[in-house]
Amino acid sequence: MKDVIEIIKSRRCVREYKEDHIPDADIEFLIDCAGYAPSGLNMQPWGFLVIKNRDVIRRLSETCKKSMIPLLEDMKHTSKSAQEYLAFLKTEGSDMFYGAPLLVIIFGNRKAPTAVYDCAMAAQTMMLAAQSIGIGSCWIGAAQKALMDEKLLKELDAPEGYIIVAPLIFGYPTGKTEIPERIKPEVIWVK
Repeated sequence: MKDVIEIIKSRRCVREYKEDHIPDADIEFLIDCAGYAPSGLNMQPWGFLVIKNRDVIRRLSETCKKSMIPLLEDMKHTSKSAQEYLAFLKTEGSDMFYGAPLLVIIFGNRKAPTAVYDCAMAAQTMMLAAQSIGIGSCWIGAAQKALMDEKLLKELDAPEGYIIVAPLIFGYPTGKTEIPERIKPEVIWVK
């Protein structure tokens, strides 16, 4: 395994994957690591829906694209990236999950007051753990709205009483992902 700072600084959103499947033992390792994320009141409100079936992932991609396109139509004049993403989604055969062999949806228990934050930390922990063993990842936030559909959740056997927080894709990268320009954050020191 690599040094934690190296992992943090080298992790990228990967959108091009090899066909290779991720072994179940590695998936279990990632979920175990996610379970070590901090959580409010130590409620550990997360659940994990693991989808390895490529047909199911493709079907979910089509459902998510149909949900996302109307939202982006309203935003297409706000940024070049919104325009490019909209064009991508409208392209025949485009895959919102980028051909990844694994989709893990992190759920948060509705009763936990900090479930969204807790599950977001579990997601980041999971993505960092993946980076440490050579697996790429990407949080597909654009899929979240469509995945909130109650009928779809029942089809996937998702647990009741949970909300979707993080749709994550995983796979072995086909190459090296470029480091995007880092924007210096605003920092206010109170001394």
